[in-house]
Amino acid sequence: MNVLGTGVRTGAAAARAVLISDLHVGDDGGAVVAAMDAALAHARRRADAMFVLGDLFDSYVSRAQVGVGVWREVASRFHEAVEQGLRLVVLVGNRDFLMGPEFAAASGAELVHGGYRAELGGVDTLLLHGDELCQNDLPYQRAKRWLRHPLTRGVARRLPLALAKWAAARARQKSRDVIQHGDQTRFLPSERAVASAEAVGAERLVFGHIHRRATGAFGRGDYHVLPAFDEASVGLWIEPGRCEAVRFAADAAPAPVGAADACPWSP
Repeated sequence: MNVLGTGVRTGAAAARAVLISDLHVGDDGGAVVAAMDAALAHARRRADAMFVLGDLFDSYVSRAQVGVGVWREVASRFHEAVEQGLRLVVLVGNRDFLMGPEFAAASGAELVHGGYRAELGGVDTLLLHGDELCQNDLPYQRAKRWLRHPLTRGVARRLPLALAKWAAARARQKSRDVIQHGDQTRFLPSERAVASAEAVGAERLVFGHIHRRATGAFGRGDYHVLPAFDEASVGLWIEPGRCEAVRFAADAAPAPVGAADACPWSP
């Protein structure tokens, strides 16, 4: 099964789940780590599983990163939660697609290079990072093909740590420069891409990547776009009969947030 060339893995059902996306944890950690800890704490208490839908880190290039700094710290936090019985599933995103088995081993998480389909809260749910839906962003889609080629990946993952961090910083700056120019609608999911996802037959679609919160009708069910967690600390809480956007904060119960508008698709 695949969506626009992205393989989709089928996983075990979870009656209760926390979903977050686009944490962009940077070299210095920052406030997003505290919000992540709050989501983890709630998941450990109430959920069967927690899903991170891509871009956990602002950058991840070399396999050496998991042994140092914030990358090691996040992996350790995840490993502790997994040891306490939480199932953790991490989809790679466009910023951390070079994560590999070293992160899965250090964190205990199930690392997914692609999409994930599972029954969550009794609803057949398709999880994507979301970049595969932005088909009108042609420069990115072209770059994605060669960046994720096995040869490119193999070379990048073996870079010394300092060189890997320098390369990641250069890539992020180039990406920011590109984003600021041209037709901004090209960064939105396209109607034809969403139709391809709908053809999979799932009742619910959840994705991130575009850094805006949205919800609406999707085939026989609904879709939910998760905002950037480092900006809003907002994710989804799913249980039977409930799929609700909530804000996570330290030492507080998750708080429901207001209604969201529909996502504006690009043609």
